[in-house]
Amino acid sequence: MTVRRRHVLYIGRGETERGRSTRELHATLDAATVSTEADVATAVEHRPNGRAVDCVVLGAGVTDPEALAPLAELGAERGPVPAVTLADSGIEAAARDSTGVAVAATVGTEESDPYETLASRVRAVLERSDCAEPAAASGHPGDRTRDDRPGGVPTGGGVPSTDRGTPDGTLSRCRLLVDRSDDPMAVVDDGRYRLVNDACVDLIGRPREQILGATDDELFPEPIAAELTRHAEQADEHGEPREHRIELEVDGDSRIMDIVHLPAEQSAVGSGTTGRIASDVTEQVERERLLREERDRLESLASAVAHDARNAIQLITGRTTLAKESLPVGADESRSHLDSLGVGIDRLDDLVTSLESLRGVNDPVADPVPVSVDEAARDAWEALAAPAGRLCVRGDPVVLGDPARIRTLLENLLKNSIEHGIPNREATPGSGGRLAVADATAGDTDPRSCAGAEAQITVTVDDLDDGRGFSVSDDGAGISETERERVLEFGYSSDGGTGLGLGVVAGIADAHGWTVEIDESAEGGARFDIREETLDSFVS
Repeated sequence: MTVRRRHVLYIGRGETERGRSTRELHATLDAATVSTEADVATAVEHRPNGRAVDCVVLGAGVTDPEALAPLAELGAERGPVPAVTLADSGIEAAARDSTGVAVAATVGTEESDPYETLASRVRAVLERSDCAEPAAASGHPGDRTRDDRPGGVPTGGGVPSTDRGTPDGTLSRCRLLVDRSDDPMAVVDDGRYRLVNDACVDLIGRPREQILGATDDELFPEPIAAELTRHAEQADEHGEPREHRIELEVDGDSRIMDIVHLPAEQSAVGSGTTGRIASDVTEQVERERLLREERDRLESLASAVAHDARNAIQLITGRTTLAKESLPVGADESRSHLDSLGVGIDRLDDLVTSLESLRGVNDPVADPVPVSVDEAARDAWEALAAPAGRLCVRGDPVVLGDPARIRTLLENLLKNSIEHGIPNREATPGSGGRLAVADATAGDTDPRSCAGAEAQITVTVDDLDDGRGFSVSDDGAGISETERERVLEFGYSSDGGTGLGLGVVAGIADAHGWTVEIDESAEGGARFDIREETLDSFVS
C-alpha cells in the first residue's frame, strides 16, 4: 500500500523563526514533508520535484502583497492551497485576496507557544483534507478517481459526497469531532480510514501514514476486522448508531474496547462517511467481574444461612406447637407468650424467604419468554395465603421475561400493599403475623370483576396508559414523597421490617431492563409503575 505524503511549504525570511517553525512542523507532522524558502517566488520555482503543495505557511518577512503573485501558479494547478499565516507577518489581508491560497487559520504570536500552535493548525488543515479526500489518494486499486486539489473533489466514475472539497462546514466538523476527542476516534469512508486522532494511532499501533487509506482487513486480525466492517455497514445502512465490544491486543496487552459506529448524519461528517469511537473498558469489565464474584460469594453465603435458618425455624415451630398442646387448661399467660413467639417465628420465616429470593435476582434475563401478568399476579396472590385484601386485575399485559422472577416481583409488591398499606394493622394471635380474615375473593372468585367480600385494602394490577408496562396500586396508606427514593434500597424499612422485599422488586426489574416508578394512586395509596422505555420487553 502506498500513501502520498503531504507537502507543507514554509515561506519566511526570519531564520530563527523559520528554524523553530520547521522543527515543530517536523515533530508534529509524521506523515508530511516540510520544505522551507525565504520568499514565495523561490519556493514555487524550486519545489522538490515539482511536488504539489498541500499547505502553505506564511511566516515573518513576507510583507509585500505582490510577493504572493507566484502563488497563483499553485492555484492554477490545484485550486486554492490552504494557508496558515502568522498574525504579525503583515500579509493576512493580502493572502485572503490571493487567488492562489485560501487562508485557513491565523496564529497570533502572543500565544504562549505560537510555533506549537502553528504546527497544530497545519496538521488540522491536512487532516481536514484527509477527511474529504477520496480513496484514490492512497493508490489502492479500484479507488475512485479525483482531481488533484487538496479537497479531493471526485471526478469521472467516482461517487460524489456532500460538501467535499470545502474548507469549512462538514470538514471543520470532521476535525472538531476527531482531533479534539480524548478517546480513539476515526472517520471511515468507503471502508477506508480518512482521519484518525493521536489516540486512535496509539490504539492501532501503526504510523498514521499506514493507517490513512487502509481498510480494517489491513489493520486488524480477520475476526475483528469482519466485526468492525459489519457494524459500520449496518450503521450506514440503517442510519442508526451501532455498538459492540471487541478484544484487542494493544502494546502486548489484551484490552477490551467498546466501539460505537455513528452514521453520517449523527457523526457530523459528510454523507456516506461513518464516525468510529472506541472506549477502553478493560478496567470496568474487570471491576464487573470482581463484583460478580463477590455477589456470587454473598449469594452462596445467604443461601447457606437461609438453609440452616429454615431448619431451625421448623424445629422451633414444632416445639412451640407441642408446648401449646401440652399446656393445662387456664394457662392463658403461657399461651400468650407462645403466640408472641409464633409472630417472631413468622417474621424470621419472611426474612429467610427474602434471603432465598436474593439469589440471582440481578442476573440479566438470558432467555425471556412471554409471560401473562394477569396469570402471574393471580398466582402470586394465592401464594400470600388469604391476605387481608382484594385483588383486582384489569387488562392483561404480556411481557418478555423470566416467569419465576416476574411472579416474585408481583408477590413482593402485593405483599407490600398488604403489610404496609393498611394503617395501624395489628396481628391476630395465632395468625402468624397475618390478619385473620377470610379470602377476599370468596364472594367472587374472578379478580377481574374487582368485586367480592369487603376487604381492608384493594390491590389493582393494570396496564400502563402507553402500553409499555403495568402498574400495581392500592387504596391504602401510600408512601410519602420523602421515602419514595429510598424504599427500593436493600435494607431500608420505615417500620422495622426486613427492607428486602422492594429491593428484590428493583433488582428483578433491573435484570429485565425495566424501571420502577413510585407515585400516589388515584385512591391515595401507593402506585408502582413497571416500565420499559422501548417496546422490546412488552409484546402487548
